[in-house]
Amino acid sequence: MTDPGALQARRLRNWRQTEESRIAGPEEAAQLIERVGVATLYPVSPEIPNLFHAYVGSPDAATDSGHDSPSGQVYGWRWSLGRREAAFYSAIVRNRPTWVSWTLMPAILRLRAELRTPDEVYDAGELSSHALRLAKALAAAGDALSTGELRRAAGFPTGKEQRAAYLKAIAELDARLLTANVFAPDGEDMYHVLVRQRWPDQVTDAERLTREAALDRFLGVYLPQAVYAVPRVLAKDLQVPQAELRAGLDRPVAARQATVEPLPDGPGTRYVWVALQE
Repeated sequence: MTDPGALQARRLRNWRQTEESRIAGPEEAAQLIERVGVATLYPVSPEIPNLFHAYVGSPDAATDSGHDSPSGQVYGWRWSLGRREAAFYSAIVRNRPTWVSWTLMPAILRLRAELRTPDEVYDAGELSSHALRLAKALAAAGDALSTGELRRAAGFPTGKEQRAAYLKAIAELDARLLTANVFAPDGEDMYHVLVRQRWPDQVTDAERLTREAALDRFLGVYLPQAVYAVPRVLAKDLQVPQAELRAGLDRPVAARQATVEPLPDGPGTRYVWVALQE
C-alpha cells in the first residue's frame, strides 16, 4: 500500500498548500486555477483545492472576518481574477464560490449545469415563474445586469417580501448554472448573466459532450494534481452521482493509470494516480 503521508504531501505541494509552494497573489492564483481546473475561494471540501490555503501555505489555517487578514485579501481576489476573466466563477462545489478554468468549463457545465433553456425547464414544471421572469429579463437585456437593474427589469420592486421572492428565484437559476456572476471593470459590483447567452461556445461544447466524456476530461485534469481521490467525498461535494464518479475513476484504473487502495482510516476506496509517482 502507498504511504498515505507521502500521497498527502504530494497533494499539498501540487495544491500549493505548503510554506515552500504557497502562492503570492492573484497572478499565481490564476495559474493555480488553470493547472488544477477547479478551485474554491475558501476551504470548502478536502477533495478540492482552494485559494486561501494556497495563499497561507497551510491546509490547517482557519479563515476569519478580518479585512486586512489573509482571508480578507483572498476575498478581494474575486475582483482581481474576475475583472481579468481568469476563469469561470459560480457557486459549484457545495454551492460555494468556485473558479473553473476555461478549459474545463464545458465539462463542468455538462456534469453540473442545466443545458435546457429556462423556457424548457419551466415547461417541464421544474422552474418557478419568478425564476423564468428573471431569465427572460436577462435575455431581453442581452447583457449583464446589476441586482437592482435585474429586479426592476423583472418586476421585483423594493420591499422585504419582493426581495425574498427575488433571492429565491435567482438562487434557482444559480443552482442550475443557468445564470452566473461577472465582475464590473471597476468598483466592487457584480452583475448577473445568462450562462448560455454570455458563453455560447462553451455551452455548445458542453452539449456535444457525453457525461462520460465530460467526467473523463475533468478527471484527466483533476487527478494528476490531486494525486488521489476519495470518491464518496468528491462525488458529494461536486454534486455528481457517486456511482457515475466511481465508473469514471475505474477507467484510468483499467488503463493502468491509477490504482485502487482501501482507506486506512475507515470504509471506502482511495484511487491513487500512478503516472506521477515519484
